[in-house]
Amino acid sequence: MANNIPIGSAVRTQVIINRYFVKAKKNLGQNFLIDQNAILGIVEAADIHAGDQVIEIGPGIGSLTEQLLLAGAKVFAYEVDDSLPEILQNELPKKIGDAPLEDRFKLMLKDVLKANFKEDLAGFFDMSKPIKVVANLPYYITTPIIFALAESDLHFASLTLMMQKEVAERLEAKPGSKEYGPLTISVQTEMDVKVALEVNHNSFMPRPKVDSSVVVLTPLKNKPEIENRKHFVWVVKMCFSQRRKTLNNNLKTLIPDSEKREALIKKLGVDPRVRPENLTIEQFIEISRNI
Repeated sequence: MANNIPIGSAVRTQVIINRYFVKAKKNLGQNFLIDQNAILGIVEAADIHAGDQVIEIGPGIGSLTEQLLLAGAKVFAYEVDDSLPEILQNELPKKIGDAPLEDRFKLMLKDVLKANFKEDLAGFFDMSKPIKVVANLPYYITTPIIFALAESDLHFASLTLMMQKEVAERLEAKPGSKEYGPLTISVQTEMDVKVALEVNHNSFMPRPKVDSSVVVLTPLKNKPEIENRKHFVWVVKMCFSQRRKTLNNNLKTLIPDSEKREALIKKLGVDPRVRPENLTIEQFIEISRNI
């Protein structure tokens, strides 16, 4: 089949699956994206321009990789499925502009959660320049990957991630909503969250049971002052340990002394019967400082 048909089209994806006897691995959460509009929407949401340095997580058979390369990006991809390098080598364009594929694309067979970014990327990326992350994330490992990227020491310009719609709703949630919780607070103290587009479950092969969203995470220029992040995250989780109980009840484990607990709640300016989902991020920071 002519390679002017995008990898991300349903027709070419099926050809590749037949040619290489590909089976989506459930244990890796593989679902191949076959919606070219969605693929181009991800590239647009990531604001990819010529010369951009992009880390892709889980390139699969290359549907998104191809469009990142055609948009002018230099792509370093992490993949754990050792059956896919041959497909990527054969199916991705042999030349992008005047550059051969190997100058613009590098694949590493490694779990991104075990990545040493500075060591892995050395010699391929200019480490003095910002890096964008673009990924169609497996649902089962979305949250650990977000935290691993957020806590790494790389200079990320943005993270454009496709994930289960339910997780995206938790990331952008506001106080008072049922989606608001520890994940919301942990991410929003580090990054600005924007849902760029929705992707229907029919856009994948095989078809998952749920819809997806593409979320753009941009590091905050002015992050709130949190002295000990691990302590802060632990305090937030403890406050949500029994979600339907009041803040006063959830704080009993953290502050057994009732007078001290009441003093802190008064300092926060909230009713002791308030539930944790109604507190602002600033109020959680204040609780953390006082424990």
